[in-house]
Amino acid sequence: MRVFSALICLSVAVAVSACATGPKGVRVVNGGSSAIPQQEGAAIRNFSAAEIRSAIAGKTFQYTRPDGNGMISYSGDGSFEFQDDGKGAGSGRWTASGEQFCESFGNRPMECGVFKYTGDAYFAANSRLVEMKI
Repeated sequence: MRVFSALICLSVAVAVSACATGPKGVRVVNGGSSAIPQQEGAAIRNFSAAEIRSAIAGKTFQYTRPDGNGMISYSGDGSFEFQDDGKGAGSGRWTASGEQFCESFGNRPMECGVFKYTGDAYFAANSRLVEMKI
C-alpha cells in the first residue's frame, strides 16, 4: 500500500511541475498579432461654447460629482433634469460661453469650469459625464 501511495504522490508532483513550465496567462491572437488593435488616445482639449452645446444638448448622461451621482438629461433650451441616486429628482439651468460650462440647480449658485473630453467621458465643471446610448 505504501508503494501505491508513493506512486500517486510522485505522479501528482510530476503533473504539477509539468504545468509550471508552460506559458503563463491567456494569449489571444489574431493573425499573429494582438486581438485588440492599439488605439490612439484622444487628445484632451477644452471645448468651445458651440462644441459644448453640440456635445450635450438633447442627450442623457450618467454623472459623477463629489456630492452625488445619477442620470442627467440636457435640453437645447438651457435646462436640464436629473435623477440623483441619493437625493432624488431635480432640474436646473446650463449655459456655455467661451470654454466655460456653467450649471445651476436648486438654490445652489452657478458652478462654472472648462468642458473637456478625455476619450471616454466629458468633464464639465465639477461633473464627469458618460453619455448613455439609449
